[in-house]
Amino acid sequence: MPKHYTSRHSAVIGDVSIDFTAEAGRVSIADESGRTLGDAWTFAYVRDGGEAERPVLFLFNGGPGCSSIWLHLGGLGPWRAAVPRELDAAPVARDTLAPSPDALIDTADLVFIDPIDTGFGRLADGVEPAAISSVDRDAAITAQIVRSWLERHNRLESPVYLLGESYGTTRAALTATALLTAEEPVAVSGVAMLGQCVNAQETTQRPGNPVGFIAALPLLAATAWYHGKSAYGALALDEVVRRAHAFAVDEYAAALLTGEMPDPVVERLAGFTGLGAVELRARRLRVDKEEYRRLLLADRGLVVGLTDARYTLPAPAAGAGGPHVDAASVRLDPVFYAAARRLFTEHLGIPRKRRYRVAVAAHERWNYLEDAAVARFGGSAMPSPFALFDYPAHLAALLRANAGARLFFGTGYFDTLTTVGSLEHLLSQYGLPAARLREGRYPAGHMMYTDPHSSAALSADLRAFVREGTA
Repeated sequence: MPKHYTSRHSAVIGDVSIDFTAEAGRVSIADESGRTLGDAWTFAYVRDGGEAERPVLFLFNGGPGCSSIWLHLGGLGPWRAAVPRELDAAPVARDTLAPSPDALIDTADLVFIDPIDTGFGRLADGVEPAAISSVDRDAAITAQIVRSWLERHNRLESPVYLLGESYGTTRAALTATALLTAEEPVAVSGVAMLGQCVNAQETTQRPGNPVGFIAALPLLAATAWYHGKSAYGALALDEVVRRAHAFAVDEYAAALLTGEMPDPVVERLAGFTGLGAVELRARRLRVDKEEYRRLLLADRGLVVGLTDARYTLPAPAAGAGGPHVDAASVRLDPVFYAAARRLFTEHLGIPRKRRYRVAVAAHERWNYLEDAAVARFGGSAMPSPFALFDYPAHLAALLRANAGARLFFGTGYFDTLTTVGSLEHLLSQYGLPAARLREGRYPAGHMMYTDPHSSAALSADLRAFVREGTA
């Protein structure tokens, strides 16, 4: 099999036609001892005749264990998956691939990364998955991919940007410092994070952790507003979310911390969430996001989506078996997969017989604890209630080390996984310099780019973010 597949194409961005070269290829990855771990893949789109100083944006999804199919075909690249505009459309994949009018190829050269064992990539014979399944190892591998691409294309002097989605935001944070502190260092000019989860340890909903419920409230308020269950339906979405956040960190936080449930707080919480006062009191004002997806529209016999709360499916009958089906995923996944296969075979020249794995089950085996945190807590790598997951420290370190580096955060209002409230917590708790942060919020879900208006807004925001840093 060839190591690289190269082809020439054109894209129209605005009124400008842009010629570019697409290159898809394998990247062999080795550990510090020189042992081959496996192959990753990159899909690069480089503008023809561009300057060597032109920015390079490296993009990857998360999981961990996900390929880059979502970002690759979410509209930031030259092609996009043609997601039906109707949210209740049947999950049928037809005419799935289209040119993207929102592609960033006019602003930066794009390199989408599929980690080892995802997409067309595979582990080397005899290598166990554990060899690549930790935050530190993953960041080192991603840094190796970035550096090797820059070296092979003579682009070490180009401004480098990283864009990660979901767990990819953790990967981006650690990769940025891994690149900067390596024996062969590479400076990162900016990190963009879509659906950030670097502070998931603090904002996960666990018993006894009020922060998790405080951070979730803006999402619940947005979801209730969208489905006509909010007492604040006359207000704009952004205003509802901001009022919910203000209430969450003030009256709601005080109620959770003290264990008291005064009537005014219960009434306002009911107004934001669309749940009844009796239900809220029975739950001690703690509303679990997963339960909320089933509770909100129970009177209509519906369950809202996990990755995008705008989507709904009929609720299964009580006691019904069968696999779990998510309202958003069942509408989006088939379209993205079919679009990816068309892109690879019809435009990039990759043989149809090559199997592409959208995702592998890596989360269950993943070691989320950094080596530095293990050393801090006495050298025990076992799960511990005292473990430290300080991924935001990498963002702070990047900004301290590189005075020109900046961060961008993009969040979907209807994302039940990585919520806008979690971002509010990150911005308020970690002392990141506000002047070097940019933010976009979009009326869509975890993959906010599946909504046409949000896709255009996200592309415009990212375009401005990169251009601001290279002006």
